[in-house]
Amino acid sequence: MNILKSENVLGKWLTTCYFVFAFVEVIAEYYFCKPILFIFKPLMFVPLVILYWKNSKERSYIFFGIIFFLLITNVFFIPNTEGMLYIGAVAYLFHRVLMILYIIRLSKLRDYFPVLIGVIPFLFFFFYLLSISGELPKDSLVVLVLQNILMSILGGMILSFYMMKGSLYNSWILIFGLLSVSVYFVVFVEKVYLNHLSLIVFRPLAMILNTMVYYTFYRFVMEFENKNAGSKELFVN
Repeated sequence: MNILKSENVLGKWLTTCYFVFAFVEVIAEYYFCKPILFIFKPLMFVPLVILYWKNSKERSYIFFGIIFFLLITNVFFIPNTEGMLYIGAVAYLFHRVLMILYIIRLSKLRDYFPVLIGVIPFLFFFFYLLSISGELPKDSLVVLVLQNILMSILGGMILSFYMMKGSLYNSWILIFGLLSVSVYFVVFVEKVYLNHLSLIVFRPLAMILNTMVYYTFYRFVMEFENKNAGSKELFVN
């Protein structure tokens, strides 16, 4: 009982540290303080990784790979130069591919048709935004097209999961999906439409949404793992 209590206390402390680090990063984004950003962008996800390591029965290396590529993306986005943004965007492609594969694995997806139906509205929305964005460099255009496709797949997957299995799975997956689409939309608008303007509100807003995205991601991953573990125990018994 004491061990369980201590684990709960540790979990609360780690969760608190995650949001405190995120708050410091939001303030640093607002004032664009690069030294603090370079410290707290990597540091922010340490409590989340420890939480997953302590609470997960699977401890999947894919989860850690997802966080690793996210860290690379965040660090290369700090300078906000074209070259660094491109490298960060490529790292984010790997991050997004791993996330999609991980969700497919956790959910034991077998029927892809509902996902395909769910992907279509996201594809129309993001490619419409891209079509009215004006002329873009060829390298950036390729990366944006791939990002749009991957984001549409992720959004379609989560929408189809929730519509088909909403009563079976925790609402964390829907919250994660909504926040993921929102943060992608904010970053897309900032980098494509408003990159020539100095609107300081977008970076802190994206950071706030990003903070919630990965906390909800952790929560729904744990929900899937616990349900999968329960199914295995039921099958064994």
